[in-house]
Amino acid sequence: MMKEIYYRKMLTIDDLALTPVYFILILMIAYFIRNLIVGNDEQIKKYFIPGLIFKLFGSIAVGMIYFFYYNGGDTTEYYNNALVMYGALSDDPVIFFKLLVYSYEDMDPSVFDYKGWLYFRRDPSSFFFGQITGFFSVFGLCVYTPTALLIAAFSYIGIWCLFMTFYRIYPDLHKEFAIAVLFIPSVIFWGSGILKDCFTLSSAGLCVYSFYNIFIARKRKIANLIILAMATFFCLKLKPYIIIALFPGLFFWAILIYRSRIESPFIKFLAGPVAIVLAGLAGYLAVNKLGNEFSKYSISGVLQTAEIYQDWHTILAEAGSASGYSLGTIDGSARSIITKIPAAINVTLFRPYIFEVRNPVMLLSAVESMFLLIFTIRILWKTGVRITLRAIFNNPTALFCFFYALFFAFCVGFTAYNFGALVRYKIPCIPFYLAGLYILNKQTIIELSRNKKTNSPGNFSPETQLNS
Repeated sequence: MMKEIYYRKMLTIDDLALTPVYFILILMIAYFIRNLIVGNDEQIKKYFIPGLIFKLFGSIAVGMIYFFYYNGGDTTEYYNNALVMYGALSDDPVIFFKLLVYSYEDMDPSVFDYKGWLYFRRDPSSFFFGQITGFFSVFGLCVYTPTALLIAAFSYIGIWCLFMTFYRIYPDLHKEFAIAVLFIPSVIFWGSGILKDCFTLSSAGLCVYSFYNIFIARKRKIANLIILAMATFFCLKLKPYIIIALFPGLFFWAILIYRSRIESPFIKFLAGPVAIVLAGLAGYLAVNKLGNEFSKYSISGVLQTAEIYQDWHTILAEAGSASGYSLGTIDGSARSIITKIPAAINVTLFRPYIFEVRNPVMLLSAVESMFLLIFTIRILWKTGVRITLRAIFNNPTALFCFFYALFFAFCVGFTAYNFGALVRYKIPCIPFYLAGLYILNKQTIIELSRNKKTNSPGNFSPETQLNS
């Protein structure tokens, strides 16, 4: 019985039978939840169900791509771990509990017969996500697609909360934020299946949502503090570098919001450099702390990882067997790192270019990257670099979006060295970058219109008053 469970294949007749049932049940529950959390706000009510449907289809698409195109991969191995845990549940619930909550090294001899079947024994973060998959597999009857649908539906909470955060600040940009957060194809695809990216993207959204409510909107602080702690925990367990990039930006955002409310010009002037120093200090402390806990996220660890990836993916690219890229030689010096910042950001946000596409999976990413590049150039061309930068620095939310997105883009672009991996790694920053572009576009249109009327340069007004 054990081997029969552990070798169960993905996408069987059970998937065909159960997928429609789970799909309909999830939508029925979603309609009920939508009416509770959205109410009568027709402006955004129309996005809730379509966004969820796209995400559910994305979770199915990931399984099909990995099964039929890649012939296996991470999602398959997460599912295999879930199969082991589900088999243990039928044998002994105590063993299931141990497999669910203990790390691989901490498991006692009573689970010895099951440990040998588990994947990712040397990768704690992947092993942890296998445990998450095992938990959801109980409710998905240990069938791949229902389990994937449940994970996608649960992770949609964080995505919707991120959309709601932006919407509360700029209600008139609801359509643009829906595109940026809910309907970007690559984010839907890679952020919906049985993959770590699904949970980390959701956790990042919950971090932003709860942080905004605690420090900016100042409401339901206890509940949001619990949400922030849980979302941070999942990010730290799965991909700590997301917290390294996100939290300095969040503190930067809060300080700039308070700065925009200060009436004294002198204090407001001083608050800018203070915000930069505090955000930099927060980033430094986060890197040091995470470097102590997770060696590969320390400065030396990142450099070592980048050098290894650079060498390996360059070899694969030259052999024509992988979609690798290179940023040039990295010698470990500060100058070497700083000079790679523009190239690393460019490769994350704007590459692969269309002519660099080597397989169908890369094509989707290339089309999106081209859109981001054209949109960015259009804003710069229309308003000029000087006015654009002034608009960013006078808008706390836009500055936060770009601060986080560009820092994150550098981190993943500097270490991935493979377009296939990069298309997954970069999805936590794409919604923020595009949301920042939409905010910036609105600001520059208003300012250009004002300049035409007054025929003078004018100054960008601070961000509009936030809704509480």
